[in-house]
Amino acid sequence: MIKRTLQVNGVAKQVICEPDESLANVLRENLGLTSVKVGCGTGQCGSCSVIKDGKLIRSCSMKMSRVDDGSVITTTEGIGTPDNLHPIQMAWIAHGGAQCGFCTPGFIVSTKALLDANPKPTREDVRDWFQKYRNACRCTGYKQLVDAVLDAAAVMRGEKTLGDLSFKLPEDGRIWGTKYPRPTAVAKVTGTLDYGADLGIKMPQGTLKLALVQAEVSHAKILSIDTSEAEKMPGVEKVVTYKDIKGKNRITGLITFPTNKGDGWDRPILCDEKVFQYGDAIAIVCADTDKNAKPLQPRSRWNWSVCPNT
Repeated sequence: MIKRTLQVNGVAKQVICEPDESLANVLRENLGLTSVKVGCGTGQCGSCSVIKDGKLIRSCSMKMSRVDDGSVITTTEGIGTPDNLHPIQMAWIAHGGAQCGFCTPGFIVSTKALLDANPKPTREDVRDWFQKYRNACRCTGYKQLVDAVLDAAAVMRGEKTLGDLSFKLPEDGRIWGTKYPRPTAVAKVTGTLDYGADLGIKMPQGTLKLALVQAEVSHAKILSIDTSEAEKMPGVEKVVTYKDIKGKNRITGLITFPTNKGDGWDRPILCDEKVFQYGDAIAIVCADTDKNAKPLQPRSRWNWSVCPNT
């Protein structure tokens, strides 16, 4: 275990953790800063972006052994709050930049680092910055995000006001086709909206952690599933398979084309007879910690027999 004192959003915080723990997990789980999202877990999507000692980093790939004592960390919570929005956050709302919102806190932090370094960026500068720091968004197509950065920069330079970014209700009272902000926009741009993993952190003490065991082949017939060795692993309480699903172990709605000749109930919740694609869910591990739940070495922990389709 190592001990670090971090200056997080202007406040000294002392943390004790494993050296190989990621900065993202320490910020999320030790300090409760759930604006720091972990999307890919490999530093490729930018959802975990924070500013460390004046530099933008992806915190999911930063091990605590590499974080110096006294490091200064800024997260979305330190940029603006629901009651005191930063111009970047206001611009994001004005341009509809927060759609699903999962990547939004990372973009807000990344934009703050950009405008600290370059107060008057061009569109190309903004796009190059997001490319360099791997901020990925699956919803917007990026035009709204670039527009938001440019407007936020103009406000910060004094060329526009926050009032210029505020929504003004049309005289006829209609909002269809306008830039009326999403009801969830403020929570998304401030990182206060909880997603599944965020709620998991906030569950009562003693709540079991879950992890999927997923297929590592694209197509196969399942001959057997033996969970006995996995259930002996430290911290594992139970391994849920298709045998534990009450009722019909099927889900529909995935295939709705008129050419589908089946009844739509061919996909299992947990695979029982067949693997349809890489990543299909085989089982759910229920354990005392995330680390104990995750099958880090599936073949050594699991024994399932499959007959690959050719």
